[in-house]
Amino acid sequence: MLFIQKTHMSKSILLGLNELNFEYIVGYCKKGLLPTFNRLINTYGYVQTTSESEYKLLEPWIQWVTVHTGKTYNEHKVFRLGDIVEREDLVQIWEEMEKKGKKVGAVSPFNAANRLNIPSFFVPDPWTLTPPSGSWLIRKLALAVRQSVNDNAQERLQPASIAAILTSMATYIPFTRYAHYFNLATAKGKVGMKAIVLDSLLADVFMHQWKKHKPDFSSLFLNSGAHIQHHYLFNSAIYEGTLKNPEWYCPKEEDPLLAILTEYDKILNRLDAEGVKLYIATGLHQQPHHHTTFYWRLKEHAEFLGLIGIKYKSVVPRMSRDFMIEFDNNEDALAAEKILESYVSQGDEKEIFEVDNRGNSLFVELIYPNNIEDDFSIKSSIGAPTVNEFKKRIAFVAIKNGEHHGVGYFMTNFKHAYPTEMPLAQLHDILLESVN
Repeated sequence: MLFIQKTHMSKSILLGLNELNFEYIVGYCKKGLLPTFNRLINTYGYVQTTSESEYKLLEPWIQWVTVHTGKTYNEHKVFRLGDIVEREDLVQIWEEMEKKGKKVGAVSPFNAANRLNIPSFFVPDPWTLTPPSGSWLIRKLALAVRQSVNDNAQERLQPASIAAILTSMATYIPFTRYAHYFNLATAKGKVGMKAIVLDSLLADVFMHQWKKHKPDFSSLFLNSGAHIQHHYLFNSAIYEGTLKNPEWYCPKEEDPLLAILTEYDKILNRLDAEGVKLYIATGLHQQPHHHTTFYWRLKEHAEFLGLIGIKYKSVVPRMSRDFMIEFDNNEDALAAEKILESYVSQGDEKEIFEVDNRGNSLFVELIYPNNIEDDFSIKSSIGAPTVNEFKKRIAFVAIKNGEHHGVGYFMTNFKHAYPTEMPLAQLHDILLESVN
């Protein structure tokens, strides 16, 4: 093994701050903001990680599998979010730790399967269909977060999800933090606030479970920073480009990125105070997008597939614009692929969907990039039904502000001798050696 650390800290935590741009963090630090980030960066520095060169492979659900397994994409071949569930040949770091006799726990690990024997706790990410482990409330919360995140574009929460989230807040949030949540809920700037509250809740759940079980190795993954960069990076005080978000989308006086980074700074401070070894990683990062791109999401996936004549077994929404369709056989999948790829807009004839065919399943992205008006229709080049008033069947997700870049960042809360740049896969070995 390459990196053996001798510190007084016997337990370690991997904090995944997905896709954060450290250049922006440093920019805010120079303005006198983000004191915990500023202290850690100034004291211990940070490392740049490198990953894949092909843009299509610069997806977080690919890069975090690399962190969890120590394998590059060419070695693990996990291309879709959720693929990890069927890949029992891939041993993840929590399983490796467990085999070493260590207690482990995880909250929202990205594209990770729960194959543990006796985890202290395991709350899956909202998009990976793997079972949670823990108390009945942990299991209910996992389902509620999944529903909340996947229905985000429609601003819809089911009663059972509301009940689970409220019960979780009453159980896992210390009374001393109630004022913090009140301040979040009543903050002047509301853009991105639901995402900030969600990550704050996940952090409180993690802290509660960590203090209860004290696992040797555990992980907390937070995605709201990535979400906010994707959607509101142009509003950042650090952004120097020329593109602007419309006032109806995000008022110019608001800076949602600073809001989530401020929340992360507080989370970092609380974790650091526990006297553990912290490993903070981003997987990759985002840089500003260079033109205006709209994101759209189907509202009712099953209804739409039935309307255009697709025969399928099941359909599951994924992140943002994506969804997965499974079929009884390869022939039905191929027929569906041809139908979906045949659709273009009646106006500018741009493609509507992009499809990845895996035999008896399709991973589909709604890729139309422009604004969609009420009279917008889509047509098929192979005779499938024309869909008029398509806007009624979709929800606006966002205007794209940030795009992926293969460089990521990694830092700690202790002195180390790591190189200033390393392959992302190497982080796995560092983590594996982190527990004494």
